[in-house]
Amino acid sequence: MTSSVSASTTIRLPWWILLIGLAIAYSPTYLNRLARWLGADWEWLKGPPSVLIWNWLAVAALFVFIFKVERRSLGSIGLKTLGIQDTLWAITFWLIATATSGMAHAWLPPAPSDETKTILALSLPILVFLIFTTSITEEILFRGYTVERLQELTGQMWVAVAVSATLFVLPHILFFGPHWLLYQGVNVLLLYVLYVWRRNLWACMLLHFLGNAMILFPALGLV
Repeated sequence: MTSSVSASTTIRLPWWILLIGLAIAYSPTYLNRLARWLGADWEWLKGPPSVLIWNWLAVAALFVFIFKVERRSLGSIGLKTLGIQDTLWAITFWLIATATSGMAHAWLPPAPSDETKTILALSLPILVFLIFTTSITEEILFRGYTVERLQELTGQMWVAVAVSATLFVLPHILFFGPHWLLYQGVNVLLLYVLYVWRRNLWACMLLHFLGNAMILFPALGLV
């Protein structure tokens, strides 16, 4: 049986502390745009590589917030020992998501997009770092922390998942286009199912990494 990391096992936090934590978690979504709106024109602000900066800064700030302000452990956001069952389910869900995405691609092949070309044009070390970064940081920022704290804030898991999923999917749709959901929607759904069921963020990171790593095939000219 999987143990829960529900916030109900700890002292309930004031709503305003929860909102501050959520603002930190979602900061990569708006900080890049804010920096450019304020006139910053650094090269790393342009395109996917900005994720390498903002996401890790947000994770560092969030960890400090969890330890120093919330006075909680990383177990409160699902970062606990990865068991064999968690690993097997992550791999199973990845196989399901990959098969579903493959069928979607075969049924309706995606048109070439500038956004995908931008990612494939990255050097291999940067692309690999990007895969690891998004697999780890997005699960911390947009799954583990936000689902747990939104549930604590609203008292409803379905509300927490709905809000978290919407705020996770929206930036991807804005970057890749609405068709992204056709090919990756099942993967996103399974990420939330896996987290809510197993409450293990490492398993979600594994599922996320396996899904992201598929882009290495076209990047290496293997497809």
